Formats: sequence, structure tokens, C-alpha cells
Amino acid sequence: MKRLGLALLLFTASGCMHLHRPAPVAPPEVAQGIHFPEWRKEDSTTVQGPQLKALQIALDDFMPPGRGAPGGADPMTRCLFQLPTYDAWIQRGDKVTFIHFTPLEQERCGLKSEVMDAGASYAVSDEGVILKRE
Repeated sequence: MKRLGLALLLFTASGCMHLHRPAPVAPPEVAQGIHFPEWRKEDSTTVQGPQLKALQIALDDFMPPGRGAPGGADPMTRCLFQLPTYDAWIQRGDKVTFIHFTPLEQERCGLKSEVMDAGASYAVSDEGVILKRE
């Protein structure tokens, strides 16, 4: 009986686990042709630690890993379920990061926008708590 209880606990707890898929890595012959730039702050965009953390939290909430468009979805729905459809706007507040995901469905999917803004806005504290989403 204890084994059955443990099995049920593990099965139900597995739904809370974060799904992580490793990124694909190019073969060595492709990597050989890539040359990193000289890293200079003035030529780079800096996303500071709290902002980076907030972006990951908001992104995981907005588009959870492993979630895709429902089967038989129309082209607009399939487009909106793809991360490359979106840009992220990030602004720093007082111990909070504001993030807005905005879709560019016409530019990225070749589709005329049917909704005003299918994006989402987040306020994420430096402690990693979603304070507000809309």
C-alpha cells in the first residue's frame, strides 16, 4: 500500500516539474564558421540579472515549455503559439521589471492581424514573483 501511495504522489507531483528541452546544437563544421564579435558594452544590449530573471519567469508563464497550438488550429492560432512571432519590450521599475510580449503576426507569419493585441504584459518583482499580468 505504501508503494501505491508513493507512486501516486510521484505521478501527481510530476505535473509540477519544469519541462526543459536542451537547445539544438549545430554540428562542429557549422560552429567552425562562427566568429564571435569583440565584446564591448557600448556595442551590446545589456539585460541585467533581475531583468533576465523576470523575462524568463514571464516567458515561462506566457508560453509554457512544451505547449503548442491545439490540433486542427487555424493559421492565426498556430502563428500566435510560436515564440518567434513575438517581440518583448522590457522596462525597469523600482525593484520590478515590466515586460510586454507583442505579436508581429503580419510581419512574421504573413497574416493580417485579427485582434488588437494578442500579447501580454507582466510586472515581475526582483524576487521572482509575478505581481500582475494582463
